[in-house]
Amino acid sequence: MIIRDLRRRARRYTVQSIILCLVLYFLYHLIQGGRGIMTLRSLEDSLDKASVELSVIKEKHDKLEHRVNLMKPGSICPDLLEEQAKNVLGYARQNEKIVLSEKSSN
Repeated sequence: MIIRDLRRRARRYTVQSIILCLVLYFLYHLIQGGRGIMTLRSLEDSLDKASVELSVIKEKHDKLEHRVNLMKPGSICPDLLEEQAKNVLGYARQNEKIVLSEKSSN
């Protein structure tokens, strides 16, 4: 009698415990898995950082493109030409003072 009762309870609780384990398994992988919620948040953070970096790089690119456009033969800016001549050739006017620094202005 006791053995029959134990077998019945074991069958009944076995199915419930298997279902509970499956539910816990899928919940864990939903949250912590390779394609879970935590991974999604991590990817979104990485995407935000990359977007900020992209905007900074685009801004630098636009500035450089503008400087290149100013140096084209049809639209030479006298100030930019003078600045480049000073930087590349080392020329300066007679009354100008030259200040050297270790940091380059690029």
